[in-house]
Amino acid sequence: MTLEEMQAHSFKNFHVRGFDYLCLKRTPEHTRKVYFFDGNVSQLPEVVSPHDHRYNFTTTVLTGVMSNSIYVVDEEYGQVYQEFAWDTPLNGGAGFTWRKETKLLETTRFAYRPGLWYRMGHDELHTIRMHAEGTVIVLDQYADCVPIGQPTRTFMQERQSPNLDGLYEKFTADELAARLAQYAELKSKLPMEIIA
Repeated sequence: MTLEEMQAHSFKNFHVRGFDYLCLKRTPEHTRKVYFFDGNVSQLPEVVSPHDHRYNFTTTVLTGVMSNSIYVVDEEYGQVYQEFAWDTPLNGGAGFTWRKETKLLETTRFAYRPGLWYRMGHDELHTIRMHAEGTVIVLDQYADCVPIGQPTRTFMQERQSPNLDGLYEKFTADELAARLAQYAELKSKLPMEIIA
């Protein structure tokens, strides 16, 4: 992938402020993303609301500590959430559309340190939390299971969807180079088989 292609597919303040996304590879079968969590994002109770994806993926921690929480719909024991359809504006979608009220139960929460990884299916509901400033993770995204144009699901406490203003900003060439250098340094500290 050329630097110009990386710049076209990478974003600052991705979903929330302080969450930067560097795209290293993008094909229909495999996309590699590096996520950087800086500033107040490490203090949030969760980085994003519980959600599913359009693809299966694997996440590996390069530095810092994060946790992954998995949820199921449970109308008897779950906590009340508002279910939204999420059709990303990055693919021409309209963002969030409220669907219904439902209940989710958090069934597991595991912490991951550098070199540890987990794999998830596209239809599993989850969210992540950062437990250290400057956490960096790599996400390997595989072929779409849900086609573009068909929304995924996001679950929020409030019926009012969040304001997306100021999110999904583009990197300058210098900012992109700095993030690439940061990734290269972190990658060099882990065994080669961790991030092939």
